[in-house]
Amino acid sequence: MTQGRAPIRFQNVSRAFGSVVALDDFCLDVKAGEFVTLLGPSGSGKTTALNIVAGFDRATSGEVFIGERAVGALPPERRNVGMVFQSFALFPHMSVFENVAFPLRMRKVAAYEVRARVERTLEMVQLGGYAGRRPGALSGGQRQRVALARAVVAEPPVLLMDESLSALDLKLREDLQEEVRRLHRTLGTTIIFVTHDQGEALVLSDRIALMNHGRLCQLDTPTTLYDRPASRFVADFIGRTNIVPIDAGDHAAAIGLSNAPDGAVALSLRPEKLRRQPPAFGGGFEAIVQDVTFKGAATEFRLQTASGLSLRMSEARATALALPEIGQTVRLNVVPEDATPLYE
Repeated sequence: MTQGRAPIRFQNVSRAFGSVVALDDFCLDVKAGEFVTLLGPSGSGKTTALNIVAGFDRATSGEVFIGERAVGALPPERRNVGMVFQSFALFPHMSVFENVAFPLRMRKVAAYEVRARVERTLEMVQLGGYAGRRPGALSGGQRQRVALARAVVAEPPVLLMDESLSALDLKLREDLQEEVRRLHRTLGTTIIFVTHDQGEALVLSDRIALMNHGRLCQLDTPTTLYDRPASRFVADFIGRTNIVPIDAGDHAAAIGLSNAPDGAVALSLRPEKLRRQPPAFGGGFEAIVQDVTFKGAATEFRLQTASGLSLRMSEARATALALPEIGQTVRLNVVPEDATPLYE
């Protein structure tokens, strides 16, 4: 199956609901064929942005472009986008085949082509033998695959997904994440995916648009967003991090990070960047273990330095050092290049 691709552009889009501003002069360019995730806390504007692209809501000001066409005045059915909802939104009285065929029938596609395209799409989502079943006879993961099939069967240049995996349990959600990635590689369509789950965004995305209060905070690859956050909000929202203030209590100097760039107000130090050293190690700094949490592949520690700074450390189980106990003093080392300066 070959699909067209279309870039998407938000040009100074704002959306207000009375006195509440959901999107505030929002600008974002999504490349053709790219997988971009809108990520942010509740109320950040991500679902509003998706609904404006889909045509389920209209911007108060600004414009959205799909390809070269402004779509703000077009109804949803004329935008040629596929949509996968959190609730799946399948028709319970229809078979899997009829659910997937529905968008093709709405476009008055010939019956022989409907059958061929539905069968091909069901095979693509690994549901080739389920055409005659009703949604009520399927598992949650299978229903999600049907929803995906229905969204892509008409070969739209844009696929929109709104919290589409959040209703599933963890193992099934991880399986479906692999399915979505495979579909994206196969189809090459442009995808905008909305989630509040940082881990999901890191796994799925080519780039992540992190939003807060209706504005874009940072747009970057998952690696850059995690390793080089542009602000304290980004650093704190993406995974866990240690925020080390520069201007109070000499905390940064106490752990060997005194040479921060001018203008930086704090440093972001990921827990896995803290490294425990043998007791005889001469450098680094000491901290007292306050808590130990086993998390399978890694163990997490909560520590406190002599300056009163609270730190989190994550350590892979493969380390040769014996696990310390609560109350024990450990020696740690930090590479200065691992600390990211934060300017706001």
